[in-house]
Amino acid sequence: MPEMPHSSPSDKPDQPPSFGAGTLARPTLVSLATPQVRETLSRPQALVAYHAQEDCLLNLSGDYSYLSVGYYVSQDLESGHSLIHPTCAEVMDAYVMPLFLEKAKRAGLLISDYYISNGYFEPPVIVDTINPFMSRHSVVLKAAAQERIAKSLTRNFTYAVCCQELPHRARVSHFHAVLGWSATPKFRDLAQAVWRVFGLPLAKVRVITCSDGRLLLSGLQPLPYARLTEREQMFLQKMVTWRT
Repeated sequence: MPEMPHSSPSDKPDQPPSFGAGTLARPTLVSLATPQVRETLSRPQALVAYHAQEDCLLNLSGDYSYLSVGYYVSQDLESGHSLIHPTCAEVMDAYVMPLFLEKAKRAGLLISDYYISNGYFEPPVIVDTINPFMSRHSVVLKAAAQERIAKSLTRNFTYAVCCQELPHRARVSHFHAVLGWSATPKFRDLAQAVWRVFGLPLAKVRVITCSDGRLLLSGLQPLPYARLTEREQMFLQKMVTWRT
């Protein structure tokens, strides 16, 4: 992973993360009420906010899956020539596993070795579907489960899968990335990298923790706004201006 700026926020969630070359000034925000869960379900556009640091709109629905409501919110704003994150292209780069891994590698982020297969893989491995109609993954540790899981995830060997090799004694875990910040200090540099490289304001990040302490970026999954903790919502409230 490339060296990241050492201006990540402290344990208090009111410190803005740095983006790019340095830390930018805190935007002057209008005090507006945070959208309620019921409102976001009936009016997905209620989760569009303005981010002064980047002078852009943010789609904070958190689930940007292809053909989902969140995806179409970004598409609609893009078609209206608004500067929005994520764009539809950023969504595809983040959610299609081989594109995600290749983009991460080209950006200098640490990832595990990976390959694409139409059925065979050798455990221990993380297997992700490459199927526009299904998004699933499985951590396979034993060879005895290989054929059964391969048949399931490839839809009877119809679709390919992406396989990430698991280093010896490695552990798989997740954290929430919220506009380049994480409530867990050890993940903050990686959360900032996710925002810088992929442009997803909200994401559930999968990481592989190696026995030597290295963190390998392994995947991005939807993080609906309704699943944010109170602390994460407070952080967003300080960073964005909600649209009326």
